[in-house]
Amino acid sequence: MTEQAQFSCDPTEFAGKRALVTGGTKGMGEAIVRRLAAAGAMVATTARSSLPEGQTVKLFIQADVSTPEGVGKVAREVRDRLGGLDILVNNVGGSSAPSGGVLALGDDDWRRALDTNLLAAVRLDREFLPGMLQQGS
Repeated sequence: MTEQAQFSCDPTEFAGKRALVTGGTKGMGEAIVRRLAAAGAMVATTARSSLPEGQTVKLFIQADVSTPEGVGKVAREVRDRLGGLDILVNNVGGSSAPSGGVLALGDDDWRRALDTNLLAAVRLDREFLPGMLQQGS
């Protein structure tokens, strides 16, 4: 059993703020979602798989943000349901590369890693940062 650290939290710190956390159903992403919600934010999160049983969030979007289509789906749903964003946490990441180091990786392995760990954040930033900057978030 893992023990979770407890931190004091001002429940009004992010009151009225709209947040998106990618990869927010497990590990660090889940902790970020919980912390933002505890501080009063309306939190949306994404994952490729369905929302785990027992977890609740303001808005869950099942989408693969490593693809342009997945980012588009997330952007549409966030704008439709939350009206935009104040906080964007690009948390999604990982690797499905085979063992064996750089010599074992083919171009497709590199593309998948870059799509997940770099381009997902770039695409989401392009979608949301202009509006966030315009509203002073």
